[in-house]
Amino acid sequence: MALKLKTPPLMEPVTLVEAKSLLRIDDSDDDTLISSMITAIRQRAEEWTRRSFLTQTWTLWLDEFPFRPGNTLNKLNGRVIIIPRPPMQSVIFIKTYDSDNSTATFDVSDYFVDTASSPGRVALNDNSSWPTSLRKFSAVEVEFIAGYGSAASDVPEGIKQGMLQWIKLMFANKSKLYESDESTLGLLEMNQIPIPPLVIMLWEPYRLVQL
Repeated sequence: MALKLKTPPLMEPVTLVEAKSLLRIDDSDDDTLISSMITAIRQRAEEWTRRSFLTQTWTLWLDEFPFRPGNTLNKLNGRVIIIPRPPMQSVIFIKTYDSDNSTATFDVSDYFVDTASSPGRVALNDNSSWPTSLRKFSAVEVEFIAGYGSAASDVPEGIKQGMLQWIKLMFANKSKLYESDESTLGLLEMNQIPIPPLVIMLWEPYRLVQL
């Protein structure tokens, strides 16, 4: 399986104004730095929670349609594609590539898009079947749109507050640790932790558990 970002979000869940307000910064000297912090932390947050925050387009590549040999109890075995990076908004298309590398678009009437589940699912309809005689690698292409919405207000507050707290810590590194002899209590120890505990506490409810 391969997952590639096709169209990134057009904005960030946390604005530059919000971050500067938390940091109590009035000038624009560090605007570029703070903006890059926002983007970097949002990307890390999406990776850690395994979610998409604001509307973005992804391409999922599969070598074959999912099937678990020996799993005869599950009636959906081989009939469902799990779509990563929830919440899923929609599926743009499902394409397949045969042994001659010819492309075919799977008819939308043959499958159901389940956006209510997290992660989202694409389920084969009754009396329908997946295409066969496909090439061995990257034979299935699923393009989909994911994210809570297109506005920052659509993103859960816990996610945004976690981002702001990490931005505050990162900026403390700049202002307290690296530019003078002054040190913030516990800051050096905090930098040895991959994700600050307070940030994890805020993000944990949104983390998708891998089965």
